[in-house]
Amino acid sequence: MDEHMKRRLDKQRKLFSQLGIGLDALTIHEKEFSMKLRGYDAEEVDTFLDSVIKDYERFYATIADLMDKWQEQQIELRDLKAETKPAPAPVPVITGIMPQDLEEIIGKLESNIRQLKDKLPRSEGYL
Repeated sequence: MDEHMKRRLDKQRKLFSQLGIGLDALTIHEKEFSMKLRGYDAEEVDTFLDSVIKDYERFYATIADLMDKWQEQQIELRDLKAETKPAPAPVPVITGIMPQDLEEIIGKLESNIRQLKDKLPRSEGYL
């Protein structure tokens, strides 16, 4: 048996094991039956088992293909979710003033305005 076929069968066995399937194509192919006086026709049994093996190979190919497609869709779904997350709104930077410093600056300006109002004479012409 060539190396490619061994890797394929190992991969198939792992997948079938995960799915709880006990038989794979090689196990079926290598199964030996004891002979009895009134046993089944060995050639007929081999022919039937060959068809079972072909079905197992088809099942494996279908399952592997579906799992690959599922994984691709999971990646695509993850990417779509990442794209739909709203980007944080950009905070404008006013001439080099960082947004976190802006609150402190506004507080100082309000304080300065109160101090100026207190210093002005209280007449109707002002404020």
